[in-house]
Parts: sequence; C-alpha cells; structure tokens
Amino acid sequence: MKKYTNYVLALLVFGILMLLFNGSAAVLSAGAAIGGMLIRGYQGVMWSMEFLMDHLNFYSLLIYLIPGSVVLLWYYFAFAERNGMRNVLRRQTERIHPMTFVWLVLLMLATQHVTSLIMGMVGMLFPSALADYAELVEMSGLTQYSFTWVISTLILPPLVEEVAFRGLLYRYLRKGGACFLAANLIQAVCFGIYHMNFIQGIYTALVGFLFGYLAHRYQSLLIPMAAHGLFNLFGTVLAELESNFLPEILFGMLALMCVPLFVVVLVMIHFGIGEKKREDRQENQRV
Repeated sequence: MKKYTNYVLALLVFGILMLLFNGSAAVLSAGAAIGGMLIRGYQGVMWSMEFLMDHLNFYSLLIYLIPGSVVLLWYYFAFAERNGMRNVLRRQTERIHPMTFVWLVLLMLATQHVTSLIMGMVGMLFPSALADYAELVEMSGLTQYSFTWVISTLILPPLVEEVAFRGLLYRYLRKGGACFLAANLIQAVCFGIYHMNFIQGIYTALVGFLFGYLAHRYQSLLIPMAAHGLFNLFGTVLAELESNFLPEILFGMLALMCVPLFVVVLVMIHFGIGEKKREDRQENQRV
C-alpha cells in the first residue's frame, strides 16, 4: 500500500505543479488587469498588460514565486526536515569534486549544441511547430538581459524545477519501487509535458533525462541545478552570440563536433575520471 501511496504522491506533485504554474499566470494577469482598471479605468487594463509584456522576465519571476514556495516547502518537510539540513547539505555535496564542474561545463556546452541538432531535425519534419517555437522564444523575454533575467532564467527555473522533478517526483517514484531507468524516464517525460510546447517538450524531456542521470550519479540536486543553469545560459547568451557571429556552416560543424564531445564527457562523468581520489577517500572513511 505504501508503494502505491508514493506513486500517487508523484502524480500529485506533477498535477499541483501544472495547476500552480498555469493558475499563477492566470491570477497574475487577472490581478494586473484589475489593478490597472482601478488605477486608470478601462485604459489601465491595456496599460497593465503592456507593462507585463514589456517586462516579461519580471512576469516570469512572479509566476515562479508561488509554485517555487510550495515545491521547496514540500521537499523540506517531506525529506529534509527529518534528516536535518546540515546532514542533507553534507550528503548533497559529498560526491562533488572540483573536476565535476569542469565536466559539467563541457557537458552542457555539448548538450546545448546537440539539442540544436535535434531541434533542427524535428523542425524539418514539423516546420510549423518550429516556427511557433521560434515565435514563442522571441516573445518570452529570454534575450532581454537584466538582473531579473538572471533570476528568472538562471536561478529560479533550475532551483524550482530540479527540486520538483528530480527531487520530489523522481524520489517518490523510486520510493514506490520503480527502477532508476523507469523513474528517470517518467520524470523526464513529465518534464517535457510541463513545458507545454511540442518542440520544447521534446528536447526538455531528453535534457530532463540527462539531469535525472546526473542527480542519480552524484546523489545530489546541486549538480542538475548547476547543469540546468548552464544549459539555460548557453541556450540564450551563447546561442545568440553564435547566431550573430558564426556563419551557418561553422555553426553546423561545431554542433556536429559536440556529438562526440557529449559522449566522451558523459563517459568521463560516469566513470568518475578525475574524481576517483575523493570518492575512494570517502569510501575509506565510511569503512
């Protein structure tokens, strides 16, 4: 019975997250419209909507606040409180080595270009979907760089989404008896669905599977959080620089070169190349 309860909790995490994110967007838009009407009458409705559209990163930041608070409190009371935050932080960092972050930067650099290849192939099959996605990115404020952009793109999504999907959902699936592969696949598919866009859903599901592997490999949410932030950084700033300064043929060659780079770095991470001494020392300390 307890196993089934964990599966229900995993489903509940996903359902509540979807409800809160969509509900927060609706409530925020309605609140802005009502506030604008109270301040400037009917013209204030348009004024408030234009303000949100001109400050999309601030809008995104506000949307993350309620779901983020719920997810973080849920994780704390479900898993962290009973073990104590000091013990939780120690366990989250004990497998992390300085070399880990070198591999992580290279892995996310390669992953960003590999996903570009995947998006290109999917776009060839579904050109209208790719065009819709390009329009969505253009309207999302992802390239409106500012302090709020840093928070709404590089900090809040990695923090909230990693705790929700790799922290809560994945962990409940594992506690319910699902093997690593099944649990990781389910949370990755849910991560893709959560983005509610066909093109984005495909590559975020693949990246979500990778983030789940990293969480499992290091027994830590800090590494997928860092990876998530790097992926968002490379997918915005680096992608824009490359599109502005690299000829298309050079970008294609770079993306193709990142395929073997991705494989090599993933092998390095899997076998702990450069990290073995610390892991061996920790094992000896446990003995």
